Amino acid sequence: MNHIGTLVERWHRGWIAAEGLTSEHRDGHLVVHVNRPHRRFEWLATDETEVAALAELVAATRQPDWLSVPTGDPAGVIGELERAGLRVARPDETFMRRPLDDHPQPGPPAGYAVEVTRDPVIQVRVLAADGEPAASGLMAVVGTDAVAHRIETSAEHRRRGLGSVVMGTLAREAVQDGARTGLLFSSADGVHLYRSLGWERISALVVAQNEVAARMRL
Repeated sequence: MNHIGTLVERWHRGWIAAEGLTSEHRDGHLVVHVNRPHRRFEWLATDETEVAALAELVAATRQPDWLSVPTGDPAGVIGELERAGLRVARPDETFMRRPLDDHPQPGPPAGYAVEVTRDPVIQVRVLAADGEPAASGLMAVVGTDAVAHRIETSAEHRRRGLGSVVMGTLAREAVQDGARTGLLFSSADGVHLYRSLGWERISALVVAQNEVAARMRL
């Protein structure tokens, strides 16, 4: 397994911990049991040389399945996925990482408060003055890795630095739990936030779905 594949394995352990999911290696491929109506399994590519064969396998399944491919050649991967019969759902996501010990930790702006809970996944909520959640996120610590997940800010509270507050609080709490490295899959919209906090790009990330899943989402 190459370097990126190893990092994908590490990321996935945090993701399934954050979501309460299970996974397996099926015919040598990493498969996560998502068990949602529009996504039964998510296949994770850990070897870019096997993408074409893996895409054909996912395209042939009878349930709604997804495939995520971290890659240094997103255009080439998109071509392989489409040739196999998959539909590219998210062509421009990013796989990222950061050392956590010096992560910025801005405090909340006036009128907001931060709430931290564990069950055991670290959960952070930034609450507005009326007590309603304005921003939130999760981080699951597995060994020395911490995987950030579901980082969200309500539309009416954006552009106030709340995403940075959530990420900084998650990083601080994860370090207290023994984490040293942060990993995440970022949407195209989230990359600017993470880069501003010092997260670096590991690779591009292309996410596709088979025809069964695509039809269900129409």
